[in-house]
Amino acid sequence: MIKQVLTTSFISLGVGFVAELSNGWLQSKFLHVFFESNLITILVALLAVNAATMGIVLTKMRDLIDKNGNADAFKKTRVNMLLSIKEQIGLIILATVILSVKASPALQSIQNIPLLLNSIVTGIFVYALLVLYDTAKGVLIIVDFDG
Repeated sequence: MIKQVLTTSFISLGVGFVAELSNGWLQSKFLHVFFESNLITILVALLAVNAATMGIVLTKMRDLIDKNGNADAFKKTRVNMLLSIKEQIGLIILATVILSVKASPALQSIQNIPLLLNSIVTGIFVYALLVLYDTAKGVLIIVDFDG
């Protein structure tokens, strides 16, 4: 589980760094302005979508377990669902902290801090999308379940 979180974190930070370098190369402020205004709202909305989807999936899992009696078949899915909720709550907290630190004028004079913080902010967004993708995979497990 920790390996999965670390892998997702490094992928997200890598994509965030490349996106930030591209943004700088293009001399665009779009991502900065967009994420400063919308990131927390997007993360909360993705959490809500994820929770609603999980509710539907868990209901279907319960039906399948009642019908087939194979509760162990979904143990990994349930553990990953709980992990994704924890990850998303962590992302909301981390985004709040990073955006607050990013807005501090005291840190703007430190070389490469804006690059680092903007990369982290973009990485948080990418991580949230990867969590959403994992939830979609969970739905497909239910659809493909044979008992």
